[in-house]
Amino acid sequence: MDVLDNIAQYPIYFAPGCKLMQLQPAMVSEVYDYLRKLFGNNINLYTRCCAFDDAKQHDEEAVFITLCDTCFKIYGDTYANLHMRDFWDVYDEYKSVFPLGAQEEQLRKTLESTSCVSIPQTAIKTWFDEWSSWKA
Repeated sequence: MDVLDNIAQYPIYFAPGCKLMQLQPAMVSEVYDYLRKLFGNNINLYTRCCAFDDAKQHDEEAVFITLCDTCFKIYGDTYANLHMRDFWDVYDEYKSVFPLGAQEEQLRKTLESTSCVSIPQTAIKTWFDEWSSWKA
């Protein structure tokens, strides 16, 4: 990952992750509002699912800020022209300028209770094999 220097020199996208947008839309909106206070109208909400995204979509060099571990990994591994940023890294850099205050604790709790990480394929296979045996 590259250094956090002057990320505002590129178009900025907030890609919260499709699972979080479905499960926690109010929290996603709060984080997006926070990022808009930091970056103004230079930040756009990116709502596509990383698993189904089209590579042709990302020809420009841009910054993607995300709350989702899966988006971070997929976009970071797939597109060399995207500068990936975890929201908490961005927050750590800017919290002295604009802290979240009491919202920070609530946001962290919400993220911990929302499974926004990907489910490993081995876990899915194990579950499917067990489920299949129930039918027998």
